[in-house]
Amino acid sequence: MRYSKTDIYLGILILLTAIFISIPVYSQPDPPIDADPNTNGYELHWTRYMVLSPGYMGPNALPVPYVPKGTIEKRGYFQSGAEVHMSSGDQTQNLYAHFYLPIADSTVAIEAYGVPVERYHLDTATRYRRKTHLLVGEGYASGDVYFATHISLLKDRQKWPDMVLRAGIKTASGSKLSAARFTDSPGYFFDISFGKEKHFAGKPVNSIRWYGMLGFYSWQTHKHKHMQDDAFLYGGGLDISTGKYTFTNVLAGYAGYRKNEDQPLVYRFKIDRKIHKHKIRLQYQAGLNHYPYQSLHISFFYGFGN
Repeated sequence: MRYSKTDIYLGILILLTAIFISIPVYSQPDPPIDADPNTNGYELHWTRYMVLSPGYMGPNALPVPYVPKGTIEKRGYFQSGAEVHMSSGDQTQNLYAHFYLPIADSTVAIEAYGVPVERYHLDTATRYRRKTHLLVGEGYASGDVYFATHISLLKDRQKWPDMVLRAGIKTASGSKLSAARFTDSPGYFFDISFGKEKHFAGKPVNSIRWYGMLGFYSWQTHKHKHMQDDAFLYGGGLDISTGKYTFTNVLAGYAGYRKNEDQPLVYRFKIDRKIHKHKIRLQYQAGLNHYPYQSLHISFFYGFGN
């Protein structure tokens, strides 16, 4: 695969911009808890009372990772968009950015993605339930940055599905743990995705692709006895393509062992519209378990490469 110098420079600029956006969050620490003189200095820090699981955090704190399709994209892209998350006690709007670069003839890909900034509003009942440290229920927060590598294991085998290994990390760059927006802790995940595509000549539907994902997801929790939560990661989907349009249905989630609302399950429906090398995406997401949000997403993919 060949990239022009303009594409390479643009890709590097986008990646550096995404990293630069995440840096300022380190200069925005959560406010310290006031010491209680009656406890002789042995009081628990306020973070120990919080539950770092998807059922007790904002929608971007511990989202279900997207499901790979068992293949590596032929073109690189930069995706930018906006999202709205709605629940009874948490209203959130955020920007989204994703950089993806295939290399070595699309046998390996690297990516970086995350939420540069979100705006949130929590009602009083939700703040009490989540044990937030901030008394103000609205504001802005900057999010975590994710990095991942994809490695092709099987490709274009007649009797076997395509197969890709993904290994990713969640940084601790997110702010506003005190408002239960982000976890202020790292995490990691790895999975194997697999899929197979069927093509149809001269039909309204050009192709159908099924795919699945199995893996592991872990993140730190700020608890002394349980320093991290480990989860089984899973998902599956079906793509129906007409050429210009692709309709996608996905069911995905992970199952943590703590059982403190750490077993989210979500349904996603996506429509992609191709425009030459680029595309536009509309997505609806419904939280089915331990993820109390209905979400809308719109984004534009700027594709580059042959």
